[in-house]
Amino acid sequence: MTYRSLSLIKGFSLVLVAALLGACTVLPHGDQRVISKWETFDQAMLAYKDIVPYSSTLTDLEKLGFTPESQDNVRILNRAEIVERLISTPDRYRETLPQGLRECLISGDACYAHEIKVRVTEDKRYGNVVADLFNFNRKVETRGWEFNAVVVLVDKLVVYKSWSGTPSIHERSHTTNPLGPLQSIGPALTPKPSL
Repeated sequence: MTYRSLSLIKGFSLVLVAALLGACTVLPHGDQRVISKWETFDQAMLAYKDIVPYSSTLTDLEKLGFTPESQDNVRILNRAEIVERLISTPDRYRETLPQGLRECLISGDACYAHEIKVRVTEDKRYGNVVADLFNFNRKVETRGWEFNAVVVLVDKLVVYKSWSGTPSIHERSHTTNPLGPLQSIGPALTPKPSL
């Protein structure tokens, strides 16, 4: 073998190895997030724990990131929305409600709430590149976290708080289309009934 043919074989081998190693980066990936000042579930939870009913004020909430002025995507709920979401008990059981929600009921328009929903996920497709690109077989792994909180205020004083969330989201989906790219043509070929 000549030096030139040996160099060509080495060059081709390097390109082939690089293509095989980079195959997993060929598949699309992406992330979806609600813009928030918190990067992790733990950061959101720490801020939430600093809220103390009958002590924390609207100014405190602003410093912690629970107001529309301090952070995007904070929704303001009026009294009617609070009743719909948090107070589903019949009138005869209202005395069993937490004190802050009872105060909200009797304070009229002075009662309002701040609601925040933060969801951060990252999707990664994995598996066979050719099968994925031609839509025969698609595998997606999703990881992330989610945090939701409602803080009820009467005038500018916090009277109630509630949270929910998922500290760690890990989901996998697997879609198989035996006809690959032709699978989606089916509905387009089906005649639509006339009216």
